[in-house]
Amino acid sequence: MKAFNRDTGRIGEDLAGKLLQEKGYAIIKRNFRTRFGEIDLICKDGDTLVFIEVKTKRGLDFGSPEEMYTKGKAERVKRMASVYLEGGETNCRIDMVAIVLGDDNKPERMTHYPNVILW
Repeated sequence: MKAFNRDTGRIGEDLAGKLLQEKGYAIIKRNFRTRFGEIDLICKDGDTLVFIEVKTKRGLDFGSPEEMYTKGKAERVKRMASVYLEGGETNCRIDMVAIVLGDDNKPERMTHYPNVILW
């Protein structure tokens, strides 16, 4: 099951990366790991550094991808972003991309939510 979830996540990250590039974002890093977890994508949107959390699900039987982005997850992403910044200061924000995949691994829905956390 874990490999299945990892594959689903990888498919979602690839789709999210393409969506963001179409919107003009430049991808700087994928899968940045810290002791707090992993940031899926780090991008530039103009002069703003954007930390992207990608939530991908197959169907909606157990809730939407948006419901998986909890306050606790948001705090972990913020801590991971702070590790990436290493005390430096820059314009930055956290975005989320929610993806629902069909049986054929094609997206049934992709929604980009900018500014889920600002600081």
